[in-house]
Amino acid sequence: MEKTNKYRILLIEPSEIVSAGMQAIIARHPEFTIVQTLTNPGYYNAQNSDIDIIIINPAVVDYNERFNIRSYFGKENVTIVALTQESYEESVLRQYNGCIGIYDSAQRIAQKLKSAVEEATQTPKSDINELSTRERDILTAVAKGRTNKEIADEFNISIYTVISHRRNISQKLGINSIPGLTVYAIMNKLVDMTDFN
Repeated sequence: MEKTNKYRILLIEPSEIVSAGMQAIIARHPEFTIVQTLTNPGYYNAQNSDIDIIIINPAVVDYNERFNIRSYFGKENVTIVALTQESYEESVLRQYNGCIGIYDSAQRIAQKLKSAVEEATQTPKSDINELSTRERDILTAVAKGRTNKEIADEFNISIYTVISHRRNISQKLGINSIPGLTVYAIMNKLVDMTDFN
């Protein structure tokens, strides 16, 4: 995404101090400009927005929406960068094109923004494609609340094989909790909400 003009940034951060600091840092770099700041992503309107980069604190996004941030904003052609003050599951941060920490230097923030813009122009990688067919089946069963023994019986494999598959799934997706895996399976349409009735 080569541009001769400035990258237009929307900053979504509830902390006035952090927001002011980010605005001051961005103002030092002529290739970027913050055109709008919000304290809550609910105020964002994609139709009225001519934004190139969204910098957002993931804490302001509802937990279920964190696993599919791009559809949350309804824009595919925008670079989305997390502004973090705490640690998040790897699967959450993978949704973003980049991640800025509040302790990063001004120079590092500019570098990370440039890298995020470059990363956004590359073909997005889907985590679900990293899973084998059997791992997707196991993930679906886990999301539906099945125990290791029930999964082993269903697929005619040992409990140890189920445990091994679950460990591999967690490593590939960066999700270590059953609720996190369930949300991930729902967001990637491996299970439907009707499966839980």
